[in-house]
Amino acid sequence: MMPPDWRPPTLTTPRLVLRPFCAADAEPLFEHAKNPHVTRFTLWDAHKTVAETMVFVHDYALARYREGVPEPFAITVPPDPRPIGSVGCFWVSKPHATMELGYWLAEPFWGRGYTAEACRAVLSHTFEECLPERIQARVIDGNTASARVLAKLGFTFEGTLRRSLLRRGQFDDVCYFSVLRDEWPGLIN
Repeated sequence: MMPPDWRPPTLTTPRLVLRPFCAADAEPLFEHAKNPHVTRFTLWDAHKTVAETMVFVHDYALARYREGVPEPFAITVPPDPRPIGSVGCFWVSKPHATMELGYWLAEPFWGRGYTAEACRAVLSHTFEECLPERIQARVIDGNTASARVLAKLGFTFEGTLRRSLLRRGQFDDVCYFSVLRDEWPGLIN
């Protein structure tokens, strides 16, 4: 159990700052989390109120931080401190050294390479600090943009679990991707 005040470190990339969420992030993040285009392929529905976003930036984030996992990070584009999305890794199976990468980005920022840049920083941090053997990612079939991000990051497509997810009243196929520790560039194994 991590101390209640533990937070993941702030990570910087050439264009982004990835930092822990705080309560002040709820209102600016809501402006993006309410967009149904953003949530088309997510497990969560478009937020209807700022209070829903507050549950994410406060309750969900704090619960993950108490687990000591690098998830969720607020994605920001300096000098603007307002979050434009989220990225992070959490344990799927600690005994089997497997973590999962998740991410989403606000629609006005799509197509600029921000998602891959943010994921690359979080993956490097996660491999170095948490020592997983495998990091996987799940993509709902049809989300070609997310699959492209994972290809850029060097993930391997492993297969599709057909109709494995009941989401919004229908069954979706889920594609699995992974990258292994010895496949991640720059790590000393």
